[in-house]
Amino acid sequence: MPVFRLQPLWLGPLAWSALLILIALTGNLALADPSGSVQESAVTPDFGMMVRYVFWALIAVTGIAVAALLWSWLLGRRVAQRTRQLRRELNERRQVELALRESEARFRDVTEAASDWIWEMDDNLRFTYLSERFYALTGIAPQHVLGRARWELATGDSAAEREKWRRHRELLEQHLPFRDFAYQTGIGDRHGEGRYLKVSGKPVYDGQGQFRGYRGTGTDITEQIKAETALQESELRLRQIIDLVPHMIFAKDRYGHFLLANRATAEAFGLTVAELVNRSHCITYGADDEAERMLSDDLEVIESGASKFIAEETFTDYTGQAQTMQTTKIPFTTPGLGETAVLGVSINITAQKRAKEEVARMRLYLKNIIDSMPSVLIGVDPWGYITVLNQQAEQVSGLSWETAQGRFFGDVFPQLEGQFEQVRQAIRLGQPIKTPRMTLEVESELHYADVMVYPLMADGASGAVIRLDDVTSRVRIESMMVQTEKMLSVGGLAAGMAHEINNPLGAILQGSQNIQRRIAQDMPQNRAVAAAIGVDLERLNRYLEQRGVQHFLDGIREAGVRAAKIVADMLSFSRRSESHFGLVDLEEMLETVLRLAASDYDLKKKYDFKRIQINRDYDPALRLAYCDKTEIEQVILNLLKNAAQAMTDEGTPDPAIILRTRREPDALLIEVIDNGPGMDEKTLKRIFEPFFTTKDVGAGTGLGLSVSYFIVTEQHHGRLSVSSKPGQGARFSIRLPLRRGALS
Repeated sequence: MPVFRLQPLWLGPLAWSALLILIALTGNLALADPSGSVQESAVTPDFGMMVRYVFWALIAVTGIAVAALLWSWLLGRRVAQRTRQLRRELNERRQVELALRESEARFRDVTEAASDWIWEMDDNLRFTYLSERFYALTGIAPQHVLGRARWELATGDSAAEREKWRRHRELLEQHLPFRDFAYQTGIGDRHGEGRYLKVSGKPVYDGQGQFRGYRGTGTDITEQIKAETALQESELRLRQIIDLVPHMIFAKDRYGHFLLANRATAEAFGLTVAELVNRSHCITYGADDEAERMLSDDLEVIESGASKFIAEETFTDYTGQAQTMQTTKIPFTTPGLGETAVLGVSINITAQKRAKEEVARMRLYLKNIIDSMPSVLIGVDPWGYITVLNQQAEQVSGLSWETAQGRFFGDVFPQLEGQFEQVRQAIRLGQPIKTPRMTLEVESELHYADVMVYPLMADGASGAVIRLDDVTSRVRIESMMVQTEKMLSVGGLAAGMAHEINNPLGAILQGSQNIQRRIAQDMPQNRAVAAAIGVDLERLNRYLEQRGVQHFLDGIREAGVRAAKIVADMLSFSRRSESHFGLVDLEEMLETVLRLAASDYDLKKKYDFKRIQINRDYDPALRLAYCDKTEIEQVILNLLKNAAQAMTDEGTPDPAIILRTRREPDALLIEVIDNGPGMDEKTLKRIFEPFFTTKDVGAGTGLGLSVSYFIVTEQHHGRLSVSSKPGQGARFSIRLPLRRGALS
């Protein structure tokens, strides 16, 4: 318990208590003497009264003292509490002031370092304050701004600008806060350029709630606006560029929604770019399988992270037409979202494909043309390397175009290696060069070819085309024509000789007949002349008979008749120009041919047809044939002579020929069958080729059977065939179409 001590603070109340007692006593004394005069000698206070006064005075003093002591204690306690409170408040104030100073310092540092500035407006909406950052950031002197309203600083008089400022002023007049209001100043910066500003503000009110103006922040967005403008211009240029690209350019997310599309893409779907963007390709594409295929390709690119090239794919446009596209798809990350999408470029190659197909068709057409040519065509470059071969050249070389391409033509065609100088000369002179009748050996056979070298000088192309024309047939035909001319000359000579022979032959026949008539005993005139001269006609005939004169005369007459028949056959065979189709006696025609063959004895060929046995096997029911008699005689005679020569050359014992005729359902059959050496398979394959012969050089031209084949197949529309085996003879079959009247 605290010890009560008389504190100096208590002396005041005690002194005041004592003073009050004295005043009270003095007052009592004064009251005892109403007149107010004090007569010291006469006063005799009442002791009891006095004691009472003193008692009450002491009580009062004691009460006052106690009250003073209590008040002093309470006051001291309050003072101590207040002191502690004041100290606490003082400390807090110091802390607040320190925090305020630190906050002000931080605010100052932030505002000085920040890209914003502080501004204030009065209740008239005119600028009253701009922080130092305003000039640092904008380059606009504050004195050009202070005292002016914001709209007085702005520029731009478009309808959109006017509407923007109207709404802003309404907002200010309603004392409402605003954020991010952007405008362009008409006041230039240190470079004289207007600035783009963006401000935010709040209304300010005083303690009585009276509107005092606005306070807020501002930032310079000039560089941002320039960057956005540049970006917009760049995007516009990019948009213009991709819209000018005639190919489809697009971007899609993994769900098939278009993130980007150029005009060509939109037009392919019959939409605008705005209508196509954010639209799903599943709705856009006409065919479900196309949509699934394209989405599958997109997902493959997105998930693999690798680009994909699609050489050809079908795309159905909005008209329902199928287009052929060549597409490249590349994965990329969408800006801001970080999601993988696909960027694609599709080129419509429908026209190119059709053109390519047309080019391929034309190439094939031209190749078919050059392949159908009988000539050998070899395309070479200026250095003699092969660029093209036709089918004939492939057959001759045994190599395909692809295999021979790029090889020196002299390596592929060794027999033409000497033509390289002609190739160079043709290219140098720009004129074709011809080498006629060049000798070539093909499959061990001698051939002739005309070689033409044509220079290529069109459209900047350089090189040459070597053309080989096989003129073997022409050379041989020319030889045949020479031979034919000789034969015609011989035929004419034979005809002339036949005519000349006919005259003496007629005289011989006539003379022999007249001799037999003049010695005949049954003629009266002969007997009369004999009697007149004294000759016994019977005895003369006996003499002539015994001496064989009659036999000689019969032989002369018979030989003359045979000679006349031979001459008639020769004349008939030599008149080819007079031949024509008609009904002929088949047996008579065959017998005529046999007589002609029998009369042919050529020591050079060393065979005699008369030594060959002829077996006739004629169909008795087949007597007439519709044909060109002269030409069929030539065919059969050629077959007979070939058979006779083959059997004679090989020394066939007992040579024989069967001449057979038969009627088939649709043809007349004439067969010439021999028992000679026969032929092998290789000879059979080429037996009817022009100029093919197995005879020795100079023994034949190789044209007999080819001409016979031509006469039967081309002139008579029939068939000429052969069957043979080595050592088993040969069978030649002539089938001529049946004609009305050819049957008996």
